[in-house]
Amino acid sequence: MATGSCPDCGAPGVDGREGCQALFDETFGPAHPELAAVRDLAFDAYCMQHLERYCRSAKSYAAHLTRLCCGLEYRGEPRLYTAIQKWLNGSVLLEKPALLPFLGKLTIADAPAVGTAEARREFARVWAESVWAAYASRHGLAHGWLEAAAKMAGRGISV
Repeated sequence: MATGSCPDCGAPGVDGREGCQALFDETFGPAHPELAAVRDLAFDAYCMQHLERYCRSAKSYAAHLTRLCCGLEYRGEPRLYTAIQKWLNGSVLLEKPALLPFLGKLTIADAPAVGTAEARREFARVWAESVWAAYASRHGLAHGWLEAAAKMAGRGISV
């Protein structure tokens, strides 16, 4: 039985970072093709709660924050996801903002352990909304980055 909490997101009973990652992989990993539609959203929520591993650089922070915004506010628009990737692969200069003390009220430990795919898809959305709410002070930054990505991509992408 797992006992330790995750030092990044605070998830209880996951045996630290490794256990937290294992729980995420077990819940939303490739073994669950029926969750493909929410995997990106869940992954970006997870990354924004595990900054030390997934958001070390300003570009990785920007990637996950803007993708989280895209997943929630733009229904995971594929052209916008592509624009974000292309923008960040360019020579864009970014400054990583200060880390926030609170990263959301839900963690991967709140996911349904054994549940239907529909329950896991719903959890991914609610969890991502919780993380996005915790980043409310960064919404303007995320929107500005999304606008820059869309502008660079052109082709009728607007935010």
